[in-house]
Amino acid sequence: MSMQFKIQIPIRKEKRGWSQMETIVFPDPTYINMLKQWCKECVGVNGWNYFGQYRKVPYEFRFKRSEDLLAFKLAHGL
Repeated sequence: MSMQFKIQIPIRKEKRGWSQMETIVFPDPTYINMLKQWCKECVGVNGWNYFGQYRKVPYEFRFKRSEDLLAFKLAHGL
């Protein structure tokens, strides 16, 4: 069984400064660590995987079971 159920943590774009140039705001590393800790405690060691910032699809969590993905979404409001 592969990791076929996935969700990407959203990346925001904001306009900052007087020039109103659009900048990308990445998720906070402490927030990502909190999500990883939740997965370790609630899903288990081999039921999930995380792909970080420097990937083609960044900030992506993958799960083996659809129930785990649903619990992740409900627990964190995604």
